[in-house]
Amino acid sequence: MSPAALMTTTRSALGAMVEKEARRVGSRTVAYEIVAQTVGTSSSWVRKFLASSPEVKEPRITLFQNIRTAYSNLCERVEQDNRRDELRLQAIKGQIDAVTESLEEEGLAQDQTLVGDDMEALK
Repeated sequence: MSPAALMTTTRSALGAMVEKEARRVGSRTVAYEIVAQTVGTSSSWVRKFLASSPEVKEPRITLFQNIRTAYSNLCERVEQDNRRDELRLQAIKGQIDAVTESLEEEGLAQDQTLVGDDMEALK
């Protein structure tokens, strides 16, 4: 990977972490602080790096590795949350399907009773 591509990828990962954290805590400023603390740098550096400020140098290898690890952890948490949501939604769908099936059976039984009553009335 070229140095430029590495910078772009690192910036994208760091930006995604800030966005996710900002949604979680409700404050972009607090999100910068949390992400910076997570990866081992200052919130000022994170803001400047994401803004492609010329005064910010490329991240050193240890910082890059910290960003990579934190991003991987974020991805893993998102995937776990998605799996939990999927299981929960499948359980709810199963309950709804059971209720629907029960209602359909009751409706069929009522229809058969009504047909039987109509036949009796015709006699």
